[in-house]
Amino acid sequence: MTEVRLALEGIGKNWGRLAALTDISLKVPRGMFLSLLGPSGCGKTTLLRVIAGTLAPDGGRVMVDGADVTRVPTHRRNMGMVFQSFALFPHLSVADNVAFPLQVRGVARAEERERVSEALRMVHLDPLAGRFPRELSGGQQQRVGLARAIVYQPTILLLDEPLSNLDASLREEMRLEISQVTRQLDITAIYVTHDQREALALSDAIAVMNHGRIVQFGSPEAIYRSPADDFVARFVGYANAIPVRIAQGCVRIEDGGCALATPHVGLEGAATAFIHASAVVLKAEMSDGPNRLLCTVVDTAFMGDHVEYVLRQEVGLQLKARTPVDVPVFARNAVVAAFLPPEKLIIVPRT
Repeated sequence: MTEVRLALEGIGKNWGRLAALTDISLKVPRGMFLSLLGPSGCGKTTLLRVIAGTLAPDGGRVMVDGADVTRVPTHRRNMGMVFQSFALFPHLSVADNVAFPLQVRGVARAEERERVSEALRMVHLDPLAGRFPRELSGGQQQRVGLARAIVYQPTILLLDEPLSNLDASLREEMRLEISQVTRQLDITAIYVTHDQREALALSDAIAVMNHGRIVQFGSPEAIYRSPADDFVARFVGYANAIPVRIAQGCVRIEDGGCALATPHVGLEGAATAFIHASAVVLKAEMSDGPNRLLCTVVDTAFMGDHVEYVLRQEVGLQLKARTPVDVPVFARNAVVAAFLPPEKLIIVPRT
């Protein structure tokens, strides 16, 4: 049986009359990298604070290795924290910043030096041990923050949007760093993010949150390929959301649209058909086939390795498409046939 490192049981938190968290329950096995994914204000950072102990829940329990730590102070939970804002001491060197948690815990000087050296080596900063935060790049400062969080061998590592203050290239670099370090240490990690690409790339499991609730929990593949509802589908990157109505197994686009061939959905009434932009197939106007929508090209954008299109159907439906650069490019105002492959469509209840 897999050892449960962290268990949340019916966690609730209210801000006055506003429910910030409602009946949050989940189990996180030892060594799992779990992302809390959702838009701003959905409760993910509030939940992280409850886990860390900096915020007391109004109901429910936080369990670590089977022990109830709901009322245990933060400094006794043995959890590491990586912040969005780096939160380094500007007057301390890199080595002293990393050593600070060990000094607070009264670790012997010889062991302190050994642990600091190992933590800095893991994040590739050992040559910069004597520098100060002002002498480091943003990515290097965040590496110091990661080293400081792992140096005292925490039970759980908590990361609160640690990449949001970095530029695109540094985010990619730090994402790889975090993945390698957490897996090398086999550490349980809880990662807060609003970026679905980060969550998909890093996680063993994802908890998608909305309005203070977990609306779907599962592997990155399961959430990406089988979103539970239209909120989840939109949030994990399905660019095309087509309102449909289902009656007796027939899926028809609303507002006078055509019927769609789809996989069996077992739904009735209002629903949404989702398809990725890269799954939409564009052909010449006279081409024929299933799920053919005649559209006008509203806009095109050359993105280097692909071309992005904005299309509009005559009934007002707008679609996005993405094609490789090695296929013919359609000009603005061209009329094209957009095909929605039935096996690429995902039909979910409308919420």
